[in-house]
Amino acid sequence: MEENKIEISNSNSNNNNNNNNNNNNEDLEKEIPPPPPQSLPIKNYKKRVYSILHDDENKEKPKKRVILSYHDGDESNLVTVEDPDNNEKSFIINKKYIQEDGSILSKQQYKKKIEQFNKQKKIDNRQSRKQKKRAETHKKNDEEGNITKQILAETSFHYKDNLRHIEPYQYTFKVFAKERWFGQSILDMFSQEFSTNSRDVYLKKIKRGLIKVNEQLVSPSYKIKLNDTIIHTVHRHEPPVTGEPIKIVSLDDNVVVVDKPSSIPVHPCGRFRHNSLMYILASEHGINQLYGVHRLDRLTSGLLLLARTPDSANKKANQIQSGLVSKQYLAKVIGKFPSDTINSSDSSVVANEQIKSCKQLKDGTFIIDQPIVIQSMRLGINHVGVGGKPSITHIKLFSYDQSTNTSIVLCTPKTGRTHQIRVHLKWLGFPIANDPLYNNEFKESFKALTSDGKTSYIFDEEDGGSAESNEKDEKININNNNNNNSQKIINKVTKEEEDFIDDGVSPIHCSDCSIVWSDSTQFSFGIYLHALSYSSNDWSYKTDLPNWAKPSIGTSNETSTETTSTANQNINTTTKETTSTISEKEVEEKIN
Repeated sequence: MEENKIEISNSNSNNNNNNNNNNNNEDLEKEIPPPPPQSLPIKNYKKRVYSILHDDENKEKPKKRVILSYHDGDESNLVTVEDPDNNEKSFIINKKYIQEDGSILSKQQYKKKIEQFNKQKKIDNRQSRKQKKRAETHKKNDEEGNITKQILAETSFHYKDNLRHIEPYQYTFKVFAKERWFGQSILDMFSQEFSTNSRDVYLKKIKRGLIKVNEQLVSPSYKIKLNDTIIHTVHRHEPPVTGEPIKIVSLDDNVVVVDKPSSIPVHPCGRFRHNSLMYILASEHGINQLYGVHRLDRLTSGLLLLARTPDSANKKANQIQSGLVSKQYLAKVIGKFPSDTINSSDSSVVANEQIKSCKQLKDGTFIIDQPIVIQSMRLGINHVGVGGKPSITHIKLFSYDQSTNTSIVLCTPKTGRTHQIRVHLKWLGFPIANDPLYNNEFKESFKALTSDGKTSYIFDEEDGGSAESNEKDEKININNNNNNNSQKIINKVTKEEEDFIDDGVSPIHCSDCSIVWSDSTQFSFGIYLHALSYSSNDWSYKTDLPNWAKPSIGTSNETSTETTSTANQNINTTTKETTSTISEKEVEEKIN
């Protein structure tokens, strides 16, 4: 029999035995002697090494130093575990209990390891299926476009009162079960997670097959598990958006540049799908294969770049993210924004502490260098605060209207944080006049419905946001719900609910059918923020001025519109429309 030198396990389990290991360091150069001839049932071994045995039942000494004797034979999976202090306590195990570091797992630990392995395998398989499905979708999109005629045929649209309306339609949501849902009954999960409908409505939907799991009918008490796919068919209502036409600024084989009206989201999000910009371009302009380059909030109007190929999208997006693109926005704010210098003789301008703390260029541009912190991921609200992401915006007065006490300001963001311009303007004390999130006075006087139909003062249905923010939002939701796991795992499904028989005929209540989606006193259709121009060293795009930023027509001396004398900086835009009192040439001189 071949005898081997002692090997000491590197397992973390040795941490509690450091003293013993130090004492045994001298044994490293010694050889393990063969066992006594009659002490073990099998005497031929191909390797003998020291190891650590985990014993869950021995509370006093949960870890014990032992000798492993591997049985001879290439196909043998047996190992004898010898107790150096007492050979009579030796026993034989399968090699599967031995870790890579040489330590031995107890049966309980091995069982737990197998369970973790199987769980991870299921997760990996699920990710593999999702990636395969994504690849198939991309291939289909390349062949047919990402918005097909079949998708567009789901519903129809019409224009009324200068709004674009979508006819309600049946739509099926499919989603993988989230971790926080595991162990809950399907009825409890819907009743607690989604407040749109009552518990009775969800019960009828389950019984009628409008709510399924893995394409199968289930009972109300069905417990949600890993890898389950939840399927929910709804009567979908989309809020109307403005009926203002989408202007095509530029169109070629690589990009589509549009002047997006406010109120229209770029991509399907929340309640919006067919009333998103991507779907409108597909249905009304026949452009059905587009890729996002940058984001523009639903309530913001102005210039938007969309790529027609993945390569073009990556190239333009990288230019923007690298700071190689100059972006200019116009905003209408409350109050008289200071011009030239804060020390000017204009007594009507009150320089607050925020304005005074900002650096200022000679042309009157204020540099706002304030970090932005996420205040509410779910509502998409941010604020200036310590520890936030670095954010820089240059802001300059463009014009002032004495009659409304509002200013038009030119904003040049040097970084690209969510709501950056809106947050910085609020911090300065000059919020956008009709901003429902960051203008406290307007927010309190404008009562609106949230996306789930409930009354709220805080609302905003933005674009989907970045992948990073979505991921953080998901983690926050999981952590918050895990705090109440003990309540959520309890099955509240009653025997009456389990035995309920649906007649399959009576209509299921749809709470959205009673909402007047076109009520402008209940929903915001835009804010005074407009993306004016985007330009790099090799390309440049611009839009017209929005109507709210154009000079007033025929105002009297008492309510004159005052335009700053330093507004002759380069603003990459032109205006095609002129007023009755200001010529086209005069407008261009003011903004060029």
